[in-house]
Amino acid sequence: MFERAPRVLFEVVDGQAVLLDAAGTRLITLNRTGSLVWDALEQPIDFSAVVDRVAGQVDADRDVLIGDIGRFLGELEEVGLVLHDHARRNA
Repeated sequence: MFERAPRVLFEVVDGQAVLLDAAGTRLITLNRTGSLVWDALEQPIDFSAVVDRVAGQVDADRDVLIGDIGRFLGELEEVGLVLHDHARRNA
């Protein structure tokens, strides 16, 4: 399961999310697809459900989406904006 990290501030402007980490040190602007992923993380959700939600809203090959979303979630997890089950167990 993936979920937004607590205390991450965000605003959606013209369909694009802008994220600010809890420490206020990282400001990240997401493109449309990234914003769709962020929206899907409103509640804890498994990876395949994230892919399903995004796939229903963009015109892209599913295999490409799987790779892109997986990398993107890994990057967000690495900078502390997203939590994944294994990260919480090891924390």
